[in-house]
Amino acid sequence: MIDMLDQPGSLALSCLHDLQNPLATIYASAEMLTEFDASPPQVKRLGTNIYRAACRMKEMLEDLTSEARGRESLVSPGDLREIIERASEAALVATDNRSVQVVIDVPAPIEMSLVRSRVERVFFNLITNSIEAMPGGGTVRVSARITGEWVRIEVEDTGPGIPGKIRDRLFERFVTADKENGLGLGLSVSRQTIVEHGGNMWVEPAAGARFVIRLPRSPARRYP
Repeated sequence: MIDMLDQPGSLALSCLHDLQNPLATIYASAEMLTEFDASPPQVKRLGTNIYRAACRMKEMLEDLTSEARGRESLVSPGDLREIIERASEAALVATDNRSVQVVIDVPAPIEMSLVRSRVERVFFNLITNSIEAMPGGGTVRVSARITGEWVRIEVEDTGPGIPGKIRDRLFERFVTADKENGLGLGLSVSRQTIVEHGGNMWVEPAAGARFVIRLPRSPARRYP
């Protein structure tokens, strides 16, 4: 099992990456509330965005505190579709791209044992990457199926695909496709989370980008 603390600063870098998006959502929403004469429905929407982003930040900081104190993360039953839906909603708010459609093709229920907050952040990162790769619009499809004791999940978009110059180094740290303010940590951290759950993540050929995740329905061992 890979320990996030086995390389100096890795846990801090993970949190630094994952905190960027909710912080940006809070900043942008608060700026609109203070600088523009928003209507009541807009105020409610922006307030909801701030609340959800703050909740995500709170979950991340709780994870960080638990690991810093040597506590085991809580593995609990979760419905895969619900986790993906929450990640999708958060990604659409964070990117504010209304021209991209996220299609979730996950039969309900698929009950799994996992660390919900961390797996949700994996899907958030993948969906956010796809949305940001399609500024002119497109579709992100998240599908899942059960194969024995495993669940295979695909996240595929209709964007331009993965740049050839980084394809072979996609899951390395600090590798980024010239993404503005990108740290090059999202995919590395996401894959590490999946591996720590006893699974794996890779890419497959597609017209756009296609990421495949394979997870056990029940973890073989406890998450650190």
